[in-house]
Amino acid sequence: MVPPDDTLAELEHRIARLIRDPATAALDAAARAIPAELAESGPALALRGELLRRGGDAEGAARLLAAAIERAPALLGAYHALALARIRAGDRAGARAAWLALLERDPDDATARYQVALAFHEDGDRAQAARWYEAQVARHPSSPKAWHNLGLLRLAAGDAGGAVAALREAVACAPASAPAWTALGRALERAGDTPAAIGAWTRAHALDPRAVEPLERHAAALGERAALPAAIALLREAVAIDPRKPSLRFALAAHLSSLGEHADALAELRAGVALAPGDAAGHSALLFELQYDDTLATREAIADEHRRWAERHADRVPAVHRPARTRPPGRMRIGYLSPRFGMGPLATLFLPVLERHDRTRVEIVLYSSHAHDGPLNARIRAAADGWRDLPRDDASAAAMIADDDLDLLVDLAGHAPGHRLGVLARRPAPLQASWLDYFETTGMDGVDYFLSDATCTPASDAPLFRERLVLLPCRFAYRPLDPPALTPAPAVARGHVTFGSFNRHAKLSAGALDAWAAILGAVPDSRLALRAAAYGGDGTVDWIRDRWARRGLPVGRIDFLPWLPWREALAAYADVDVALDPFPYNGGATTCDALAHGVPVVALRGDRPIGRQSASLLRAAGHQEWIAGSIAEYVQIAVALARSEDLDRIRRALHAALPHSALCDVERFARSLERAFEAMIAAGPRRDGPQRREPLAVA
Repeated sequence: MVPPDDTLAELEHRIARLIRDPATAALDAAARAIPAELAESGPALALRGELLRRGGDAEGAARLLAAAIERAPALLGAYHALALARIRAGDRAGARAAWLALLERDPDDATARYQVALAFHEDGDRAQAARWYEAQVARHPSSPKAWHNLGLLRLAAGDAGGAVAALREAVACAPASAPAWTALGRALERAGDTPAAIGAWTRAHALDPRAVEPLERHAAALGERAALPAAIALLREAVAIDPRKPSLRFALAAHLSSLGEHADALAELRAGVALAPGDAAGHSALLFELQYDDTLATREAIADEHRRWAERHADRVPAVHRPARTRPPGRMRIGYLSPRFGMGPLATLFLPVLERHDRTRVEIVLYSSHAHDGPLNARIRAAADGWRDLPRDDASAAAMIADDDLDLLVDLAGHAPGHRLGVLARRPAPLQASWLDYFETTGMDGVDYFLSDATCTPASDAPLFRERLVLLPCRFAYRPLDPPALTPAPAVARGHVTFGSFNRHAKLSAGALDAWAAILGAVPDSRLALRAAAYGGDGTVDWIRDRWARRGLPVGRIDFLPWLPWREALAAYADVDVALDPFPYNGGATTCDALAHGVPVVALRGDRPIGRQSASLLRAAGHQEWIAGSIAEYVQIAVALARSEDLDRIRRALHAALPHSALCDVERFARSLERAFEAMIAAGPRRDGPQRREPLAVA
């Protein structure tokens, strides 16, 4: 018997309402009440299909709902139910097809158009998703989720202005949405309006005090502005809310370290590593932090932690395939790998050597793991035979390097931020070495050699290194980008001596501060000029002054000066009579810069490589008399220089002599480095046993 059309239409009308009813019991009762003659009708199949979907049988539900639509194409609710069932069954394309079919019947269905956009978004088709979101907000301007997601897509595409516009619409439609305010803050920051971004994150936090992302992003923005105490306070609040989020711990540790609070920073890093044992970069940050304060770790403990890093993140990584060598014998092919081929220490410590390499002996390929622009980067690129921008994936990057058939790959970063030790773990070159921007063992089995000198890394340190030591005459050579101007010692005009240190605040240990207090106490009319990025932040200098005053430092005689662009920063040495090197973490490029401007540097020879770096540089500069063997001697040397009537003569003599010293003899250093490469290639990969412990000395 064929049911009357009016009875079927009545059922279809009723099912159209019921199928979206959240009360499953009502649907179940309606299904039992369907007359037998209507059991196979479109509405009845749709109702049973929706019940199956709610019961968890997605595939069965999809079959019934598809059949229902064939029999009752006007039953619009069935399209939604079918799409949801197909999503549950993993058929995303089928779900999108259901919503598209619905839009053909009802172009104003806001849910269907949004879901099509969302499906493209989740499938990674950003261009299609953006077009559908734009169509959605054109028909339905009050669609906060569509505006929100459109803003996120624009932000990911690099359209910060478009993202801001979309996300402003999102918060206008849903002013109580903390996620929308958080996303707006991200877009505003990307667009360069940090104050407005901070305002958005503050609003998000007020709306949802338990959300940590607004706090985390607000703290990051404050950290960029060097407002360190405020950033730390926000991160502590975030950690109290979510103590198991590793990124909070790592960010908090970074700001604490920048403020010189190394014990607290180390505790947060250990907590972060425990929460995220697979985070190689976070674990490397712990290794770096161990260098700052000699009360925190012994040399053996530092070496052990590096080996633990390697065991966890590097030593078990399978090696990349290296194609069989087809290159004929000839020049050594050397690769240098770094995230810092731009302005910074490499400009004065690496570029000069790169430009002096003997191209009859070496062919140079540079591997950049971070984008750089500008004239200095162009100069570095021009000085090499080849340049490769490495992909972010370590395995792909290793394969790219392996294809270049190197003789030796030299990593310039070690565990410094941005490193790519995961690439070296895959052994893309037959020989691999660590040099320049790190001062400890990498801890890795995959790195064969560590280049240093006998002052920074004496032969007695060999057991602490996984690599075999290669000892050069000096750890590196220095050449300033511009010829340093000679200026008179400022004490001549001022009538008092100005000590100075242009090192980052994190390096100023408790021991160094006590020594500086003693120096200022012994030279009562002197001043101390400090220059670092940390001193440009709101509240940071006040916090430091208060902390140091309680430690007994005469903060009224200390000038906390913000960091400057490099040319202005170098010119500022005209205001310094005597430079005080921090310890146990010494200066490097800053030590060289001071010497180049004729400023004598007082340094303490420490118990670890980074604590002996300035001693190495002073030795190469020909001024061992400024190297102290104890803190008491450090104070004595600084006070004697301050009381000398020959400061101006010392300045002029140093300025004239330094370019001719071993420190600045780039030509000689480049030849030594090339001889080291030849010796390493001849010796082959590092092997365990007596050979590894015997350093390879290069004249």
